Amino acid sequence: MNLTASQPTPPRWIELSQAADERGVLTSIETGVDVPFTVQRVFFISDASGDRGNHAHRDTNQLLVAVSGVFTVDVSTGGASTSYAMDSRARGLLLPPMTWVRLHSFSSDAVCLVLADRSYAESAYIRDWEEFTREAAAKGRETTTSPR
Repeated sequence: MNLTASQPTPPRWIELSQAADERGVLTSIETGVDVPFTVQRVFFISDASGDRGNHAHRDTNQLLVAVSGVFTVDVSTGGASTSYAMDSRARGLLLPPMTWVRLHSFSSDAVCLVLADRSYAESAYIRDWEEFTREAAAKGRETTTSPR
């Protein structure tokens, strides 16, 4: 399944495959098995000392995984905002296009792994909340206040 901006779906948890034995835990993430999109870009956030995100992607799907430590993700698809505690390596948070996202409250050892279905393009970002709500409303989504 390939997700697109024309399919307004809410963010959701995806359980990740894990194999554990006396040597440790191996967590795998596979396109088409764990991730409902083809991965084009991978990056991670570490040593965060403040908020990250505070933007939306017009066409990009992302999967966020807390590979170390803990942090909080606040999201809005134009309507009500929801907070997610990122505190497990066993699941990832799937963010569809047109999801406003704010990452915050990072523990000192937090590392956020991000898998995306598109390469970086600054023009694909919406960095202004008012612009985001206008575009969300144009797509037929109810809008509300910022999740900040």
